[in-house]
Amino acid sequence: MNALRHGLAAKATPRASFDALATADVDHACPDELFADAMYQRLRQIEVERVKVLNDFYSLSSSQDVDKLETVLRTLTALERYSQRSHSKLKKHISLAEVSTRKMK
Repeated sequence: MNALRHGLAAKATPRASFDALATADVDHACPDELFADAMYQRLRQIEVERVKVLNDFYSLSSSQDVDKLETVLRTLTALERYSQRSHSKLKKHISLAEVSTRKMK
């Protein structure tokens, strides 16, 4: 719900976007590459939003409006959580892909 509020909710889950791209035969990319690309785009979106919020925080830092500063700080912490979750999903996916390729050898 918070991701939706901050405009960072995924339009589709990485798995759903992978399925859509896989049926479109995007340059013969493998499923792992498509999933990694979807996660990379999500992390990029989070970083772009973080820069915007940091600029807001910088511009508000000289003001005396503590409520606005608190709101911006809460948004920054939410963005950090989204980033950490996306990184861990990507790491988990990569480790599972490595295990599956080892089993295939």
